Amino acid sequence: MRPLRLTMQAFGAYAREETIDFTELGQERIFVISGKTGAGKSTIFDAMTFALFGKANTNDREGFSVRSHFAKAEDLTEVRLEFLLRGTRYLIRRVPQQDVPKQRGEGMTTVTAKAELYELDGETEKLLASSVRDVGTKVTEIMQLTVDQFRQILMIPQGEFRELLVAESKEKEAILQRLARTHFYQAIEERLWQAQKEQEEEVRQLRAKTANVTRMVFDEETLSGKTAQDIAQLFVTRIETEEEASAVLQEQVAIAKEKAEIAAKNVTLAEEKMAEWAQLAELRLDKEKLERETAQILQEKEHIVWAKKAGAIIDQDALCLRLKQQLDEAELESQQAIAHLRDCEEALDVAAREMTQQKQLEPSYQAWLKEQEQLQIMEEKVNRALEVQQTITRENERKQAVAQDLERLVVNEKRVTERAEQLAKTRQHVHETQLKQATLKQKQAELQQQETLFAAEIKKKQQKQMLETAVKQLETSITIAQQEAEEAEQLFSKLEQDWQQEQAAQLALTLVDGEACPVCGALEHPMAATHTLSVSKEALDAAKEQFSLKKEALASLVMQQSQQKWQIEQLIFEVDVDGLEKLHQDCAAELQQLAEQQAELDVFLQKTADIEEQITANKTEAEAISGQQKELQSAYEEVQKTVATAETTHALLLEDVPEPFRNATQFFERQQVLTVQIQAFETKQQTVETAYNHAKEQHVKATSSKDMTEKAAQKATEALATQRQVFKNIMMENGFADYATYRQAILSAEVLADKEAYVQAYEQKYHFVTERLKESEARLEGAEKPDLPQLQQQSTAAGQVYQEQTEQAIAQKETIRKLQTLAEQFQTTLAETKQAEEAYADVGYLADMARGKNDRRLTFERYVLATFLDTILLRANGRLKKMTNGRFQLIRKKEKSKGNVQSGLELEVYDEYTGLERHVKTLSGGESFKTSLALALALAEVVQEMSGGISLETMFIDEGFGTLDPESLDMAVECLLETQQSGRLVGIISHVPELKERISSRLEVTATNHGSTTKFHTQGQLTEIEVRT
Repeated sequence: MRPLRLTMQAFGAYAREETIDFTELGQERIFVISGKTGAGKSTIFDAMTFALFGKANTNDREGFSVRSHFAKAEDLTEVRLEFLLRGTRYLIRRVPQQDVPKQRGEGMTTVTAKAELYELDGETEKLLASSVRDVGTKVTEIMQLTVDQFRQILMIPQGEFRELLVAESKEKEAILQRLARTHFYQAIEERLWQAQKEQEEEVRQLRAKTANVTRMVFDEETLSGKTAQDIAQLFVTRIETEEEASAVLQEQVAIAKEKAEIAAKNVTLAEEKMAEWAQLAELRLDKEKLERETAQILQEKEHIVWAKKAGAIIDQDALCLRLKQQLDEAELESQQAIAHLRDCEEALDVAAREMTQQKQLEPSYQAWLKEQEQLQIMEEKVNRALEVQQTITRENERKQAVAQDLERLVVNEKRVTERAEQLAKTRQHVHETQLKQATLKQKQAELQQQETLFAAEIKKKQQKQMLETAVKQLETSITIAQQEAEEAEQLFSKLEQDWQQEQAAQLALTLVDGEACPVCGALEHPMAATHTLSVSKEALDAAKEQFSLKKEALASLVMQQSQQKWQIEQLIFEVDVDGLEKLHQDCAAELQQLAEQQAELDVFLQKTADIEEQITANKTEAEAISGQQKELQSAYEEVQKTVATAETTHALLLEDVPEPFRNATQFFERQQVLTVQIQAFETKQQTVETAYNHAKEQHVKATSSKDMTEKAAQKATEALATQRQVFKNIMMENGFADYATYRQAILSAEVLADKEAYVQAYEQKYHFVTERLKESEARLEGAEKPDLPQLQQQSTAAGQVYQEQTEQAIAQKETIRKLQTLAEQFQTTLAETKQAEEAYADVGYLADMARGKNDRRLTFERYVLATFLDTILLRANGRLKKMTNGRFQLIRKKEKSKGNVQSGLELEVYDEYTGLERHVKTLSGGESFKTSLALALALAEVVQEMSGGISLETMFIDEGFGTLDPESLDMAVECLLETQQSGRLVGIISHVPELKERISSRLEVTATNHGSTTKFHTQGQLTEIEVRT
C-alpha cells in the first residue's frame, strides 16, 4: 500500500481542509515529518489509519475525539485517502459520528458514521462499498492485514515500535500467520485431527459391533477368556448341533402331515352329507311357506281382472273431468266480469264528480293569470334594483375591510420601529461577542499546549518513578544474586580442590620407587598424596555449570540496572516536577471553563448569525408598510364614492313598484306562488279529463265482457251433462255397481305390471320347490346322518399337531440361518476392526505430530512459521550487524518452554561482547530501536517477496531515533536509504536535527491558533500543500 493523497478536514489539529500530496515527493522514497510537540505530526498517521480501518493509530487514542477543536461548527469532520495497492488506485472516504448544528431551528443533531470505498480508473470511480461495515470488510480483504498488524509492520506508532520484537510466541504466531498465509497448514492439522477422531470412533463402533454379535449367541461365562479363534469354533459347533436337531424335526413333521390329511378328508365327506340333509329340510320349509300365500295370490289375480276392465273406460272418465274443470273456469270468469263491471260504474261516478269541482275553480285561475302578467312587467326593475343593492352591500364590506387593514398597518408600523431599535442593540452585542470569542480561542489554544506539555511531563514522571522502583528491586535482586554467586563459587572451588586432591591420590597409587613421577620427575616418593573423600566428575561439572548460571544471572541483573539508570538519566523535564499534577489539574479546569464559555458564545453567535439579514428584512418591511398605507387610503375614498352613487340609483328604480313588492324577496316569493297555483290547476284539469274518459271507456268494455262469459258458462254446462250420461252407460256395462267401485279398481300401468309379475314369479317358484323336494327325498331315502362334530374334533387335533411340529421345524431352520449370518458378521467385523485399528495407528501418529504432541511441542503450522521467521531473521541480521558494528545478532529460541506452553517463535539476541544469548527485552532503548528497525525492514522485504497478496510498499515510523548516538544514527539512516532501491516509501516522525540534515525531503507541520498546516521541502525546493475550502 502506497499513499498518494491524504485530505483531512476538521480532523485533530487540522481545522480546515488540508491535503498532503505524497506524489510531490517525486523519486524520493524517504522523508521526515517535523514540527513542534502537539502540532499534529502523529495526527497524519492517525488520519491514514482512521481512513483505512476507522480507528486511530495507537491503542491509547482509541476513544479520543478525532474532531478538531479549531474547526467551525458547520464544518464536517472527514478524511479522504487515495492510495495505490498492487497497481490499482483506490479512494476511501470516512466520516466519523459527530454532532453538527441543525439546518433549521436551534440545537445540535448527530451525523452517523459513514464510509465509502472506490476503485479509480482514470477519471472513473467505481463504488466497491458504501457502509462502515462493508468498507471495513473490503479494506481487510484487499489489504490482507488487520489494524493491529498494520500498526506493527506498516505504520508503527509511538511506544509500539518494539511490539513485534518483544511479542510473546503466541502473539508473533497471530502476526506471522496472516503474513505467511499459513492457514493452509493449520487446516491440515485440523483435518488430521478430525480424521483421527473419525478413525477412533470407527474402531470403537466396530469393536462394539463385534461384541454385540457374540453376545447375541453366547453368554459372558461362555465367552470369558476366549480368543477370536475360539469364538469362531464355538459358532461352528453350535451350528452343527442345531442342524442335527432340525433333521429329527423334519421326520416328525412328515408323519403328522399324513395323519392330518386323512382326518381332513373324512370331515369333508361328512360335511357334504350333512349339507344334503340340510337342503331337504330347507325345501320342505319353502313349500310350506308358499302354500300359506295361496289365498293372497288368488286375491291379486281377481284385482288384476277388475283393473283391466276399469282401464277400458278410464278415457271417458277423464273427458268428463276435463269438461267439469272447463265449466268451473267459465263460471268463475262470469263472476269476475260482473264484479269488474260494478267497479267500472263506481269509477265513472267519481270521475264525473271531479269534473264538476274543477269547473268551479275556473274564475280563480283567470285571476291568477292576470296577476302573473302584471308581475312580469315589474320584474326587470326589481332585478336591477336587487343588483344595485348587492353592489352597495359588497362595497360597504370592502370599505370596512380597508379600514381594518389601515388599523393593522398602524400596529405593524409600531412593531417594525421597535424591532429596528432591538436589532441595532443586538448587532452591537454580536460585535462585542465576536471579539470576546477570538480572545477565548487564543487563550484556549495556549492552555491546550500547556496541558499537552503537562501530560507529557506527568507521564515522564510516572515512568521515572516506575524505573526508580525497578532499580531498587534490582538492587535487592543483585544482592541476593551476588550472595548466591559467591556461595556457588565457594562450592565449586572446594569441589575442584577435592577433585584435584583425589586425582593426585589416584596418581600416587601408581608411583613406584626408583621410577620418575609423571608430574615432578622425582625418583623417590617420600610423601605420596592421599585423599579420603570421593568427588565425581559429574558433581564437579554440575557445580561449575551452577556457578556459571549464577554468574550470568548476576551480570544480567547488573546490566538491567545500568540500562534502567541510563533511562532515568535520559528523562529530561521541561517543567518543575513539584506540583506538576496540581498545575495539570488547574490547566484542565481552566480549559473546561473556557470550553463552557466558548460553547455559550457559540450558541449566542449561532442564534444571531443572520443579524444583518434581519436588519435588512426589517427595513424592507417598514418601507412596504408605508406604501401599503397610501394605497389603502386611496382605495377607501374610492369605495365611499361608489356606495353613494349606487344608493341613488336604487331609489329611482323602485319608485313605480308597489310597496309590498319593493322587497325583492317578497316579490319573487309571490311570483313563485302564482306559478305553482297556475301549474297545479292546469295539471289537475288535464288529470281529471283523462280519468273521466278512461272510466267511461272501461265501463263499455266491462259490459261486453259480462255478456260473453255468461254465454260460455251455459255452453260448458250442456257439454258436461251429455258426456256424464255416456260414462254411466259404459260403467254399468263393465259390471261396476257405482263410481266408487270403479275408482277402487283403477291401477296404474306400472302397478298392474308389478302385480302380474308377482303372480307369475310365485307360480314358477312353487313349481321349482316341488320338483327339488321330490328329488332330495328320493336321494336320501334309507340314509343315516354322520357324526360331524366328532370327525371335526379328530381333524382339528391332527392339524394342530402338524402345525406345531411344522413351526418347530421352521424355527429351528431360522435359528440355524441366524447363527450362520452372525458367524459371517463376526468374521467380517473382525477383519474390519483389524484394518481400522491399523489405519487409526497411522493417522493418530500423524495427527499427534502435526498438533505438537512431540518432543519439541512444535505444531506443523508453527514449524512452517518458524522457517518463515528464520528467513526474516536472516535478512534482519544483515542490517542489525551493520547498525551495531557486528555486536548483535537475532536468534530464534529453539528450546522448548516450560509446561505445555507452545514455543518456537521467541526471540533472543546474541551479544558478541559477552558471547552469551539473552532475551530481547534486556536491550537498551537505542539497541531495541535498531533491532526493531532491522526486523521491520526485513519483514517488509520477505513478505513482499514471498506473498502475492500482502503489499508492504510503505512504512511509517513515529519517534525512536532520539535514543541513538550519532554513529548509530548514521547507520540507521544508511539502512533506511538502502530501502529506496526496492521502491519502498518510508516516513519518519522525529525531532532529531541530524536526521533532518541527512534526509533531504521533509514535511513541515506548523501549528497556529486557527489549526495546523503542512509544507513539503524536497531537495531544497519548497512545495507548499495548503488546500483550503
